[in-house]
Amino acid sequence: MTPNEREEFIFDLAQHKVKQLSDAGIFAMAVDQMCMLLDNESEERLLQIAPANLYIQDKKKHIKAKGF
Repeated sequence: MTPNEREEFIFDLAQHKVKQLSDAGIFAMAVDQMCMLLDNESEERLLQIAPANLYIQDKKKHIKAKGF
């Protein structure tokens, strides 16, 4: 199998597998792929491209809940 034939076969196989997934499965795969892409970005870049409603939670300020 030549490299081009292999690439086309992999693409066709991927399409076949994705067609068998549910909508939730497709969404989960998309989120996983996006996480892999964003993992390559610097922290500064992540903060730059993040929408204003997202923030980093400071774990030091976590207040322990009072309970039983």
